[in-house]
Amino acid sequence: MSMVNPSGDAAQARHYLFYLDKKMLIESPRILRIGRDSSCDLVLEERTVSRVHAEIVREEDQVILRDMDSTNGIQVNYRRVKEHQLQDEDRITIGPFIIVYRVLSDEGPAPVRSEENLLSETLVMESKIAGILQSIKDETIRNQLFELKHIINQSKEKLSRMAHIDRLTLLYNRRYFDDVISREVERARRYSQSFCLLLLDIDHFKKVNDVHGHQKGDQVLSEIASIISDNIRMNDIAARYGGEEMAVILPETSVDNAITAAEKLRSAIQENSIVRTGLEITVSIGVSEFKPVDNAVEDLIARADSALYKAKEAGRNRVVH
Repeated sequence: MSMVNPSGDAAQARHYLFYLDKKMLIESPRILRIGRDSSCDLVLEERTVSRVHAEIVREEDQVILRDMDSTNGIQVNYRRVKEHQLQDEDRITIGPFIIVYRVLSDEGPAPVRSEENLLSETLVMESKIAGILQSIKDETIRNQLFELKHIINQSKEKLSRMAHIDRLTLLYNRRYFDDVISREVERARRYSQSFCLLLLDIDHFKKVNDVHGHQKGDQVLSEIASIISDNIRMNDIAARYGGEEMAVILPETSVDNAITAAEKLRSAIQENSIVRTGLEITVSIGVSEFKPVDNAVEDLIARADSALYKAKEAGRNRVVH
């Protein structure tokens, strides 16, 4: 793996991959290969990683990640992708490995260490363990330990995902939503991009619980969440915001397209709810668009919440911006 120390103007934005305790500069133009084969720029020694698993192509300020027809695929921010234009702080999952993409100035602060950060002591220790395994001469013992390491890595990945997932709806939880929307606001400010937020509330949900019981209410929540997941784009982020409220973050989306997406969701829920739950369920949806003048994430959420309130006041089962 070729590690490069940047040179030139220290204030210039530079593109990096962070893996374990190292950072790799992605120069332009550059094609960087990731895989198990020793010829790759970034070698990931794990059986679940294909020989050439993925490639990263940089042309000017665009950095594209592509799946090279790998056996087990790749994920960005825990969503499977075939091709993805990387954005600052994207987390790339290949097998049990996590790689972080960052756009930094050499004058800017280094990435913060956290339980989810690539530079964590746990991942550094894992790298050292891999080195020890490679040094074991007995092939039978080495293969057994590699298999055990693979099982541990799978368990660790499942635990990591569980920490972000609401167990009832299988959407992302509120903690993950708060993290993602903060990053989206910073990204939108940096690149002058549009993005939108949808807040959904199940109409008359209290009546569902009162008449049919909380077990039925849980089924309704689970099925409505599933319909939402089936009707959003791969890069959209759906989360359980609280109670019967759900939220969808729509990156790089204009308000007109967000309203269209919201109407699609509203219609899909109304059309499929009877088959999925045995009840006619509708939702009200509030739409808000990020504005550079916003002081904080709270402004974006407050506008979506206000639009949601207007939708309910106007008779429910509608979209309001």
